[in-house]
Amino acid sequence: MGEKRALRRNPRIEALRLIAIAGIAVFHTFQPWFDAATSGAWPASPLALVALGLISLLGAYGNHVFFLISGYFLIPRAAQAAAAVTGAETAASNQTSYWRNQARSTLRRALPILATVLFYAVVALAVSTWVTPIPSVSPTQTGWLVGGLQFIWVYLAVVVATPIMGWVWTRVRRPHVIVGALVAIVFVVNAYIAFVSPGDEARGLLEWRKLMSAVSYLVAFLAGGALAERPLSHPGRLLGGCIAVALVTEGAAGITANLALLEALSFKSTSLVSFALAVASLGVAAQAREEKPGRAARIACELTGSILGFYVAQSMFSQLWHPVANELCAAAGAYGDAALLAAGVAASLVFLACVLVVDRAVRVPLLRLIK
Repeated sequence: MGEKRALRRNPRIEALRLIAIAGIAVFHTFQPWFDAATSGAWPASPLALVALGLISLLGAYGNHVFFLISGYFLIPRAAQAAAAVTGAETAASNQTSYWRNQARSTLRRALPILATVLFYAVVALAVSTWVTPIPSVSPTQTGWLVGGLQFIWVYLAVVVATPIMGWVWTRVRRPHVIVGALVAIVFVVNAYIAFVSPGDEARGLLEWRKLMSAVSYLVAFLAGGALAERPLSHPGRLLGGCIAVALVTEGAAGITANLALLEALSFKSTSLVSFALAVASLGVAAQAREEKPGRAARIACELTGSILGFYVAQSMFSQLWHPVANELCAAAGAYGDAALLAAGVAASLVFLACVLVVDRAVRVPLLRLIK
């Protein structure tokens, strides 16, 4: 049954999900190294600065990809359901049916998210209690469940709000134009934050600059819906142009050791380059010809079901795996920055593969068992 569901998916979009989570895994591994380099604490070579600048784009890129893909599928479904009850003779009863059906669909999407967080929370508490202490993991603390999983909670909030978006989508003229205007406004504000007013390093969850990350992901979700309605004409060209812009800008900042520019180009989750790369990537994946999935495509479709599990696990257990990754990179760094970068990338991908496989073998069957 799981295999049949997997085969109905677009294998290229599922592959894009895997690319996105791989980018996030690499980004998280190198985040402290990027911070050390841009603060001047680590005298990284120009090669390392360019590489770290490009890697720093991957975190926001991956998150944007996930929101774009979700919006690409969820908004059209909600909009079609909302359009079906518009103008009907029994409008009141049909509208009630729409909200009831959407509530059921939303619950089916929300419960696996909540169950995954609960599953890994129990595992993390057990590990911290009986195996090895995890300082931030405790029943008396909330940071590891709130701030550490802020991306998950933003995604959950967007999923819950999808029926409202679908309802509005059918009642406005040219929604893709409105979405385009919102994208422009949001990333103008993001540019102001990144280049003019980044604020303090320690920002609360409700600080307006922090909230702009959530707004950026909401806009990515809406952009996914717009892409489903109006596909890109030449996504391959756009993707090539975005890659060229990323290489030129990050390369120039790294080679000239312009640390302030390097940091601003990928400030938090507000990078326009990351967003544009994600949009172009989805455009390419969505417009590719459908073909019979091969073995690799079927494996990709199966593993993407564990991406949520990896995202939660890598956050809750970061105080265990991050020191190991740092030590590995530092040891490899004795042979040069290239070795440090290669070791970090390899460790990230191995860690990702291990968690995906374990999650696929444990959490996924368990959730299917309890339905």
